[in-house]
Amino acid sequence: MDLNKLLIFARIVEHKSFTKAAQLLGMDKSTISTKLSQLESHLGVRLLNRSTRTITLTESGAKYYEYCKQVVEIAEEADRFSSSLGVEVSGTLRISATNTFSQTLIESAIKPFMDTHSKISVELVIENRTTDFYKDNIDVALRLAIGPLQDSSLIAIKIFTGDIGLYCSPSFIKENGIIHNFDQIDHANMLDLNVPGRPKITVSKNGISHTIPNKNNRFKVNDGQVIKEAAIAGIGICFLPKNSASNAVKNKELVEIFSDWKIEPVSVYAVYASREWMPEKLRVFLKYLKELDQNLLK
Repeated sequence: MDLNKLLIFARIVEHKSFTKAAQLLGMDKSTISTKLSQLESHLGVRLLNRSTRTITLTESGAKYYEYCKQVVEIAEEADRFSSSLGVEVSGTLRISATNTFSQTLIESAIKPFMDTHSKISVELVIENRTTDFYKDNIDVALRLAIGPLQDSSLIAIKIFTGDIGLYCSPSFIKENGIIHNFDQIDHANMLDLNVPGRPKITVSKNGISHTIPNKNNRFKVNDGQVIKEAAIAGIGICFLPKNSASNAVKNKELVEIFSDWKIEPVSVYAVYASREWMPEKLRVFLKYLKELDQNLLK
């Protein structure tokens, strides 16, 4: 089997274009088409449905692509390994993270990573907005999210997930009374983490669900640490990762409410622009993140 034909097929599928695949591989479009036809002839099945405007996978093509993708990834990894033998990875890694997350990130991830890779420099970019990878020259963004990330044009790797809870301060309960059901929660009392793409949060129990909208809130801020401090001050109720709230709960600064309700967990994602021509410094950082303990939400 010619691995080049597998690579050609994979690139056509990934980019949904013969032209883009040819450009990436430095080949003529006609050569790409011929190689694909040869692969289909060898397999005895049609892999792609082609029209003047669209390219779609056949049923056989979809199944074959899953195997093909794994073979290509293994071959590329082997090639990278052979080219890096005896060479220590170097360069500057630009990481985007929110203000709150970066405080934990430095101790839990960046410091040990830099200790392991002495020739890699790290530039940490603090921002509470949508990252423009190309304009800002960002290698990877680390983001917290509930549910899937919205931008499908980016590559997102879920590093791990953590539980979240609903919290308020004892002073808030003293002032407003004990909250027995979600109908008692006024939108004005919900603290809003005002960041791009924030989702509505749904809680559920015994087949009953409530969605907490993120609008009409009296207090909004684009920093998770400040949200926690606002809750401690008694301004309102907020969602927090349980690891993040644990010390405040232990110190009786916060109280978890509705702890018997199920809330969709928060995930940590490593987000980057493309798998094509991924620099080795980014590859080793992503590998390192995948091997971390689940301590980034503390």
